[in-house]
Amino acid sequence: MSISLRTEEAVASIRRRLPAPVKSALRPAQSLYRDLRFWARYGFPAPPRGTDQVGYEAMIEFCRDRRLMSVPGDIVEVGAFCGGGSYKLGKFLLTQGSQKKVYVIDCFDINADQTQNTDKNTMAHLYEVSLKGKSQREIFGQVTAGIPNILVIAQDSKTVELPVEAVCFGFVDGNHAEDYVANDFYLVWKKLSPGGVIAFHDYGYDLPGVTAMIDLLHARHLAEIAEVHLDNQRHVIYIQKAS
Repeated sequence: MSISLRTEEAVASIRRRLPAPVKSALRPAQSLYRDLRFWARYGFPAPPRGTDQVGYEAMIEFCRDRRLMSVPGDIVEVGAFCGGGSYKLGKFLLTQGSQKKVYVIDCFDINADQTQNTDKNTMAHLYEVSLKGKSQREIFGQVTAGIPNILVIAQDSKTVELPVEAVCFGFVDGNHAEDYVANDFYLVWKKLSPGGVIAFHDYGYDLPGVTAMIDLLHARHLAEIAEVHLDNQRHVIYIQKAS
């Protein structure tokens, strides 16, 4: 275990023992510290809090580790919600001096996804609660404003034909119905470069239909797959196409 990790764990342990009023008073400083750490690591400021509910920096680290920016093609994101993840992908490419684009596919209709989770809540309801009456499209536009390499395709993903020659990395977190999971897999897979990766959110979590369909697709294309990696903390599965 590194010294820095030991230090972080010690700080976390102390924080857990603090009285509630002290914790509340420290939150602004903690938030500033997290933002400064993010900026120092990635070379750009973090997006507004709450606009990335997955933790896209883990995907950035994965792309770095697997050197996916050297794989031919652009990035495709199916399902963007508030745009914090799109922001991180776009800014990351800019800091790398990359000419790659981020193609964002989203219908911007929160009522379109009526998939129920294991608690019997529809995704549409959860999105509505999270947005608190605000417009998804407006928030996305504000978060991603001025980032030139983000190209938005505001359509149902079943109606989209990707306007790219190749894809190096695709992330799917769109409509969670099983037929959409299959559609979005093939939307990316058919243009995914050898050595490229497609990732899905909500694998092994509270949407069993998503997990079952991904497992089916994995089994169907096993001979074309080089590696599968699971991020159990964020419920993300990465599937690398064989080269």
